[in-house]
Amino acid sequence: MKHSLPQPPAVEPMVSARHAARALNLPLYYFTKPKSRQHRQIPFYRIGRTIRFRMSELESWSAQYRQQASREESP
Repeated sequence: MKHSLPQPPAVEPMVSARHAARALNLPLYYFTKPKSRQHRQIPFYRIGRTIRFRMSELESWSAQYRQQASREESP
């Protein structure tokens, strides 16, 4: 008799600031500088002294950020 074990939910890996900046083609300081993260409302997680990001959250943030920036540029 086979018993299927419940599978743990898929967990999205967290990425570093460098990886996030490269993936989104944005300056690294957006992700490394605390004031920049706060000003731009970038979603992040602090794990001890390390800052990590979830790509799904960053992609959604990036879409909103770019849309807002384009609205501000339009007269």
